[in-house]
Amino acid sequence: MSTDSSTKHLAHDLNNIFTRILNSIDLLKRKVSSSSDILPILNSIEAGTYLASEMIGDNFGDKSKNNNLRRINLNSVTSDIVRSFLIQQKGKIDFKLTLEPDLKLVLGKYSDYYRVILNLLTNSIESIDTTGVISFTTSNIDDGTRVELRIKDSGKGIDKEILPFVFDEDFSTKAKKTASGIGLSIVKKIIENYGGTIAVVSEPEKGTEFILTLEAAHTATQHSNDSGKTILIAEDEDILRELLAELLQSYNYTVLTSSNGIEVLETLKVRMPDLLIIDRKMPEMDGLECIQEISSANYNIPIILASGSPTDSGKIDKVNVNKIINKPYNFEELLSLVRELIG
Repeated sequence: MSTDSSTKHLAHDLNNIFTRILNSIDLLKRKVSSSSDILPILNSIEAGTYLASEMIGDNFGDKSKNNNLRRINLNSVTSDIVRSFLIQQKGKIDFKLTLEPDLKLVLGKYSDYYRVILNLLTNSIESIDTTGVISFTTSNIDDGTRVELRIKDSGKGIDKEILPFVFDEDFSTKAKKTASGIGLSIVKKIIENYGGTIAVVSEPEKGTEFILTLEAAHTATQHSNDSGKTILIAEDEDILRELLAELLQSYNYTVLTSSNGIEVLETLKVRMPDLLIIDRKMPEMDGLECIQEISSANYNIPIILASGSPTDSGKIDKVNVNKIINKPYNFEELLSLVRELIG
């Protein structure tokens, strides 16, 4: 086996493991209360898994394409970062989170949004000399087409003379004994790369507020999940297949399972599901071969293709599927695609 082929297989296998971890976390979150001390630990594992997976994508993927963009909940990123500061800033910073429970997802890389929020939070902390408050507020705006994140602190603020320049590339207020401007040009570039905007409102001795707005990932109107829709999962990893089945069943979907493409085709002869979720690489007959057979047989069924290899994009682009989801993915990301296709 060539080195390039070995690398592809390694990336695929690691992303399968990461997907299993993320879906296990989703299942555990549904089994513990919202006040449980376990949640911060689960969120930390989730964040680390995302960051590790994106390192693999950055090193082994096609850097000319945005293959690693996923649907991300900014509430999760924000909560995880704040929790990492709670003990360190205890007695100095009072963190207040007002997070929209039904916040729309946004497209992007987890590491980018993590970097943005961490940067802004660090600047807010450094702007507070003794004790103060930092608040985070998320909301759906513009009829749910955009997502807004506000980060507000009670720090020393920024002088109005320099406020217009805080996003300039070479701007820094470090020499003026405040860190309010550090890294803001990078933050602005990341947000604008995703079609978003960032604004700042500040007044000396009254604090600073950053307002981020981003396009919400497209989702169709959500329908009731008690209509008996059936989903066929084709995944060769037993644990991952069982995890996905249990999670989808918890939303009242009927779930059928297969471990390879041949089993999928046999199932379609006797029962037609409303949706097929199929893994790219499986034994005996992989996902791409199976989809070609489905197309040749003129089956009219929506398909979500899951890919664990960051180098698969050229082949996948030629396949007739409705949606592609890159591994690793969490269940919330997958559920949003399912609801978009079948409600």
